[in-house]
Amino acid sequence: MSRVAYEARLGRLLGSGLCNGRSSEKHIRELRKLVEKIDEADVKRRSYVLKALADPTRIKILHLLKERSMCTCEIMMALGLTEPNASHHLNLLERNGILTSEKVGRWVFYKLHQSTIQNLASNMTG
Repeated sequence: MSRVAYEARLGRLLGSGLCNGRSSEKHIRELRKLVEKIDEADVKRRSYVLKALADPTRIKILHLLKERSMCTCEIMMALGLTEPNASHHLNLLERNGILTSEKVGRWVFYKLHQSTIQNLASNMTG
């Protein structure tokens, strides 16, 4: 759609009374000011978190860890994953701040990073 077509569409919206703007140009400036307030680094970080969550296996891992912390081998056995596949998913979730890990001897235990999960839930709902 061309800029002229966008402006015509915006003009029809303003003319309908459904929007508070009076002139298209002023309304466009106000909209652009709103966009300038968006923190691009925050948007990028959130998009990575959402991409990390956009996988059925990783959602299953979160469900398991909601019950208790688990080591890699428990997650592998529960979901029928190979060690490299499980490690890939767990590392991606940890890199994005969704999980934390603790090494105990030879074992690495993973658990949900509570503040990240709570922030994600509150930011997605309001």
